[in-house]
Amino acid sequence: MKKNWFVFLKKILVASLLLGIVLGQSCRQLAEAESEEHRIAAEATLAWNKLMLDLERYTPGYRPPVSARMFAYVEMAAYEAALPDMKGYISMAQYFPGYAKPSIVPVKGQFHLPTSLNAAYAQILRDFFPTTPQNLKNQINDLEETYARRFHDIIDSHILYQSKTFGQSVSKAVWQWSMTDKEGHDAFLFNYDRRYVADTCAGCWQPNNKRPLPALLPNWGKTRTFVASTSDIPVKPPLPFDESPGSALHTEAVEVLSVSHLLSKENHWIAELWSDDIPGLTLTPAGRWISIANQALEQANLPFTEVIETYLKTAFALCDVGIVTWHGKYTFNLERPETYIRRVMKTDWSPLHENPSFPSYPSGHSAFGAAAAEVLTAQLGEHFTLTDRTHENRQEFTGKPRTYHSFTEMAQENATSRVLLGVHYRMDCIEGLRLGKSVGQKVNALPLKRVEARLSTGITDN
Repeated sequence: MKKNWFVFLKKILVASLLLGIVLGQSCRQLAEAESEEHRIAAEATLAWNKLMLDLERYTPGYRPPVSARMFAYVEMAAYEAALPDMKGYISMAQYFPGYAKPSIVPVKGQFHLPTSLNAAYAQILRDFFPTTPQNLKNQINDLEETYARRFHDIIDSHILYQSKTFGQSVSKAVWQWSMTDKEGHDAFLFNYDRRYVADTCAGCWQPNNKRPLPALLPNWGKTRTFVASTSDIPVKPPLPFDESPGSALHTEAVEVLSVSHLLSKENHWIAELWSDDIPGLTLTPAGRWISIANQALEQANLPFTEVIETYLKTAFALCDVGIVTWHGKYTFNLERPETYIRRVMKTDWSPLHENPSFPSYPSGHSAFGAAAAEVLTAQLGEHFTLTDRTHENRQEFTGKPRTYHSFTEMAQENATSRVLLGVHYRMDCIEGLRLGKSVGQKVNALPLKRVEARLSTGITDN
């Protein structure tokens, strides 16, 4: 009996191995079967997303939620520009009232996907970054021209013209729709609101006396979302304000003071590796997760349709969670741990980095990370090993590559880093993770394919 059992088990193992080989071969065959145009489109999409990170890093005014919003509109323009060659996918016009997609659709067989995509990215990035340094404006022109030259002599000039015109018209339509969002559009020009008067209650946030910048984007919670609104996902209240030893908030402050004191080499590395919010030096926290998406998609080598879907949903999640989080920040107006600790515990204590000019609760870094991780996990799998090289070769802090075995692991370490850095209570990060996960799940449920949309919402794309 035991012998028969081992024979049966052996057969199961062999069958599983063979199935794995067959599935692996099938995936490779699917990748190999993808058209040349789709492969080039995936390559171009990655190239534009890499350039976008330099644009948001070096252009004044692109702070975390502003960058997140920009990514969403840019990726929407790219997605819409690719639709004529994405069988079964639907336009975002089905979901977003006010967005009017171009009425002229390319004739079947007269459309070149990479050209449309290339024109769309170039057009909308020029719109979003009119104040970027000239060298980066040149890079937009150069990248557009690089892909344009690639097809100049091998694709019919009429098809190229039609495809370029379509890509540009889509971007202009998305840009026009962005303009109807009065709170969010052009926010990079108006980061700080000098008219905002912070509450003066006990425990309420006030601009830092050491660097008294006005409040950053206090009305950002009114910005238009894509999928998840502030009413859909309300922010839970923070712990009650209390300075008494042994109270819940006092205990949270003690933790910040304890863990940030004499950081180990490992924790110091983690704290700075995820800081990502020093204008002109690092990406924003939203940009960091586009960098992670870039690396993951380049490693995974997915078909174009999955690449463009991943960017679109990641950007939607980043945008919406930024709005939800900022709404919570200025609803509860909780002071930073530094203010509490210096008043109640240790007058000369300071965090590793200076606090930004907005309230503490909930943590934006934690929310951005959890939202993006939720989408990337859905698109690329729960056990995706990635060595993040975003800060490789940095001289200002230890930026050596760090390896993770899931996007969730990255998001959790990102959240923890805010306590180690000394700029957030743990409750800020826990709530940020919850918000991010909730927004990510809602974005993941957005049906992009016609069949899915018909089944879940009854929407048909005509």
